Amino acid sequence: MTRTAERSFQFDRARGDRADGWGRTSGRQARRFGVGILTVLTVAASAYLPSPAAHAGVPSLREQAAMSGILIGSGSINPNYLDESAFANTLATQFNSLSPENELKWSNVEPQRGVFNLAPIDKLVKFARQHHMVVKGHGFVSGGFNPDWLTQISDPNELRAVTLNHFKTIMDRYGPIMDRFDVVTEPFSTFGGTGLTQDYWYNTLGPDYIAQLFEIAHQAHPNAKLFINESLVESYPAKEKELYALVSDLVARGVPINGVGLEMHETLVPPPPGAITNIVNEYKALGLDVSFTETEAHTYDNVTQAQIYGDIFAEALAAGVTDFSFWGFTDKYIWTWLPASKPHIFDKDYNPKPAFYAILNAIANHPCWMAAQPACWAPTSADNAVVSGGDPAETPAPSDVRPPDNI
Repeated sequence: MTRTAERSFQFDRARGDRADGWGRTSGRQARRFGVGILTVLTVAASAYLPSPAAHAGVPSLREQAAMSGILIGSGSINPNYLDESAFANTLATQFNSLSPENELKWSNVEPQRGVFNLAPIDKLVKFARQHHMVVKGHGFVSGGFNPDWLTQISDPNELRAVTLNHFKTIMDRYGPIMDRFDVVTEPFSTFGGTGLTQDYWYNTLGPDYIAQLFEIAHQAHPNAKLFINESLVESYPAKEKELYALVSDLVARGVPINGVGLEMHETLVPPPPGAITNIVNEYKALGLDVSFTETEAHTYDNVTQAQIYGDIFAEALAAGVTDFSFWGFTDKYIWTWLPASKPHIFDKDYNPKPAFYAILNAIANHPCWMAAQPACWAPTSADNAVVSGGDPAETPAPSDVRPPDNI
């Protein structure tokens, strides 16, 4: 999602506007709700805080996900961040999947025709192999990341040939460990209702360009799982309808598509109850998977944030979603359109925030992160809990995901 669009979306959410036809929550109601949640969490934390020994037994997200049969990953992984031991250790310990930030987008990975910059992706893939993780190929065709040399191509046949070479080069190199790909990201306008964005791909290949790109990706790697990735569909019904119309048409025509990625950038409030369930059910009826691809919650306080994360994970898991990815995991590395917001589940020092425990309990099917029940994990303080940071080499990753070594 573009930064300008996210700022606009933030202002809509901040003044309490809900999306077309899905209701409205006033700012005053949200504040009252937040105070109530804070009171409950404070009571819960004071009454049931585990001892340090009990905290030592809290499972990682990765361990709980393995027991529950789901993927839990982080996107927006800049390869340079892996040089920081605390970042690398948390990534390896807490997640079984990762995906790049912008390193796989066209202008970065093939900045000149036929010249591929693969070293950053190689670094991510090497890390994933060492820690028994899988990698999602994020950002094949993504609006604003077209290099100048590419946009100078005006012949559709030449563009299709160049695209096949681009896809095949990447998929052949990483196919065994890079098991799913976002073929097209954000083809619609930010808030929907205006049809496909008439960008370079639309203007060169025609209105059916998305079907062509999926056919090319399937030709490049027939066994890969291919996704379309879009933002805000859980909050804007007009956009959700547009996306569904597109995807259902692709399926009806036999275009090789395996799933839909919901980005899930949430601001101040969660989606309307039932919205996630309805979306997942629509695509499951088409035989498609649904994944969360860039999950984050931009709020002014940890308690509201935990509520949002807990709500969306609980509903998604109940609906059958099994592939979750965040858009980063530590507040040390953020970009937010909500001033002073810290949208991630670990703070800047890699301590888990209340949102971590909300998600952990949702995965464990104990939706009681603030109900002070002994079966639920709780923070060691009302704000954060402490995890140790160390060398990832000293913390072997669980053997829950083991991709082939021959990449």
